[in-house]
Amino acid sequence: MPTQMSRLTTDEFEKFSKLIDELAGIYLAPEKITLLGNRLRRRLRERKIETFGEYLAKFSDPAFVEEELPFFLSAITTNETYFFRNERLWETIEHRLLPEFVANHERTDRTIKIWSAAASSGEEAYTLAIVLREALKPFAKWKVSVVATDISKKVLDAAKQGLYGDYAVAKMPPKLKSRWFTPVDGKFQVKDEIRKMVRFTHHNLRDPFPLGGFDLVLLRNVLMYFDGPMKVRVLDVTSRAVAPGGYLFIGDVDPIRSSPVLLEAMPLEPKTPGLYARPLSKKSLSPTT
Repeated sequence: MPTQMSRLTTDEFEKFSKLIDELAGIYLAPEKITLLGNRLRRRLRERKIETFGEYLAKFSDPAFVEEELPFFLSAITTNETYFFRNERLWETIEHRLLPEFVANHERTDRTIKIWSAAASSGEEAYTLAIVLREALKPFAKWKVSVVATDISKKVLDAAKQGLYGDYAVAKMPPKLKSRWFTPVDGKFQVKDEIRKMVRFTHHNLRDPFPLGGFDLVLLRNVLMYFDGPMKVRVLDVTSRAVAPGGYLFIGDVDPIRSSPVLLEAMPLEPKTPGLYARPLSKKSLSPTT
């Protein structure tokens, strides 16, 4: 069994990096070798595999890949988050974006559609549902759709349960926590009224997304994981999903404005830092093919 002294070799790291890029489109810089080794070591222990090389070799077996892939992807991506993360975002949605969406739709279909891309374990998607449930008055007159996607089926399965520990809800306004969660065995269960507003589905951001016409797409703190060409691809996929009058929110870390290549590739108009808009006068792009 790998010991605490085990180290991922440079050659093994390069092979794992190529595999991760092929499976998920995620770029791992060479300086991530220690981080990757630490995370994969846990999987080796759980699978009772002796060496990194043995673990890597097993990915040539399709049956192993099908079984192991959700755990492998969860090990190499960061899924830790919490409700109402980034106060500025939720204030922007509630006080700036939602009034625009209401003005655009209240005389027509009364529908608001949001895509939480790379949704991880669901905190962002459920926060969206809570904000919409609280802000839209009367809520019963609106059709709200929150689609949450992630590359990891394992975290999506957990997200569908809507069960969270203290850390996830620690920064929530107390009145919202008491209103929309039920205490269950020391944890907090999202109430059915909120859970039914969110649809979780598997999606790799490098692939075309079959849905579109979203008023808001959240792509927070994801682009940092990709190399240049993959960033362009992901921006293309997500931008095409934004409806006229809609927005793409990149998040706390926005590499677009500092990159001439990404600025050139971004088809939406920059607004405030991290926020990009498709004007009402322009047609939404069709899904990529």
